[in-house]
Amino acid sequence: MEAAFNLDEQAQLALDVAKHAALANGDNHCGTEYLLYGLVATARGELVELTDLFALNVLRIDRAIEGILQERATAGTLERGAPMLSMRARRALSTPRLDGSGPTGPFEVLHGLLEDDESGACRVLRTLGVQPDEARQLVGYGLRHLSKEQVDELISTLDRRSNSHQPWWGPVPGGRIRSLAVNGQRSIRLASSDSALVEVTALGADHHGFGFTLSARSLRTWVLPPLFSPTERLVPGQGARYADGPDFVMLQILLPDGQVLDNRHNYERFAGSTPTIPRLVRLGQRDERLALNDRRQHDQHTVTTDWWAWPLPGEGSIEMRIDWPAEAISGVISFESAALRQLVGPPPG
Repeated sequence: MEAAFNLDEQAQLALDVAKHAALANGDNHCGTEYLLYGLVATARGELVELTDLFALNVLRIDRAIEGILQERATAGTLERGAPMLSMRARRALSTPRLDGSGPTGPFEVLHGLLEDDESGACRVLRTLGVQPDEARQLVGYGLRHLSKEQVDELISTLDRRSNSHQPWWGPVPGGRIRSLAVNGQRSIRLASSDSALVEVTALGADHHGFGFTLSARSLRTWVLPPLFSPTERLVPGQGARYADGPDFVMLQILLPDGQVLDNRHNYERFAGSTPTIPRLVRLGQRDERLALNDRRQHDQHTVTTDWWAWPLPGEGSIEMRIDWPAEAISGVISFESAALRQLVGPPPG
């Protein structure tokens, strides 16, 4: 039986919501990530201001928790059953008020959630582009009940409503990406066979890197549609491993300095720290199928993927290669990085 906590009405409600969220996910581990969900879902007053500042809402937090659950399921550490509070969650719920009087409120619980960088709550914040140190600063001031002038000054520093979270790499949200014609064309054939056509339908850049769109279109009915992410397989005693099947489309970018980027690993667009090496990030995918009411024609199937390469490469030639075993096709195109740099102009400032 869990120990009782000295919580005020709002903090108790957040705890109840957290437990129900864990139960809905079939997760027996009610960690700090669920308490963060509960606090945001039941936020009132000043706590609403805080969640708005960092663009937090229950939908975004729920998606971040789903990512954690998937990793735990892959590692074999996800257990089903009635949710029990984790040790970090218990410590957070036991956070006393600064003056030592009264029950623990939502700000005290939130302060306790953020004390440990390895907590699930901090991981969720980093996934959503929020630096835990910034959140700690604001929560700390919230505990001290600042004057209106002090709060306004802090808001002007940390407000995310007028300035979206900036990714360390990837296109800047709301930023302008300039388009470039490849060899004088808006789209260019990368590879083709009797049954498939792969084209680069868009190419653009900003000061942080360059992006492109790949379109794989069926010329007859596919037996194995293309996959742009390797298949994850569980190996007994070794955990999850990635395996390349014949339907996996290998995409490679050869940079001017000789480094090669590929799509064997999935990287999140938003990261809490700057990567030390160039990265290729898949930003999205669209799968379109069109069934024609004509037996003489095949069903049309188009898979469109958007990609981003970080950072903007130095001078030289960039090669884009593709290999699709299921269709027995491969291809390569090249373009000069100078064209990208000329397109975006000198760096700001």
